[in-house]
Amino acid sequence: PRTRSFSLLMLGCAFFLLTGFTSQPADERAAQSELPQSKDSMWKTLGETKVAFNHDAGTYSAKIPEPVKALDRKTIKISGFMLPLEAEEKFKHFLLSKRTPTCPYCPPGEPNEIIEVYADQATDWDDNLVTYEGTFELVNNQDLGVFFKLTKAQKKNN
Repeated sequence: PRTRSFSLLMLGCAFFLLTGFTSQPADERAAQSELPQSKDSMWKTLGETKVAFNHDAGTYSAKIPEPVKALDRKTIKISGFMLPLEAEEKFKHFLLSKRTPTCPYCPPGEPNEIIEVYADQATDWDDNLVTYEGTFELVNNQDLGVFFKLTKAQKKNN
């Protein structure tokens, strides 16, 4: 059952990317605005990153401001909501989002509102606000619009 759910999630994400959607749909964004969001100040800093989508090339680009560049290879702690990327009972690879995920077929927020996380220890999914600490890295995945990564991440108590 979990493998099937994961397959449907990945199919939905592929559909989203292949059909040319370039950002979170307005109705999805409005629904998320009514739900809990992380108030962690780190999201405000990351939110200064300006993201653009090139429709002809089908890629994203990011203009990374100096305060975000200064975080590269530094240890940070950040709170957010999990979106698993592995079809396992417990997983180490997931997205951490400023906003509560609401739809498995829609992105969990804008590219400057998500971090790809690689945790040291496998964890169960948690639909509550979680906090992770690890090494922040700038990445440039223009195809998926992923610009931030947290490695060697460890779950912390909120």
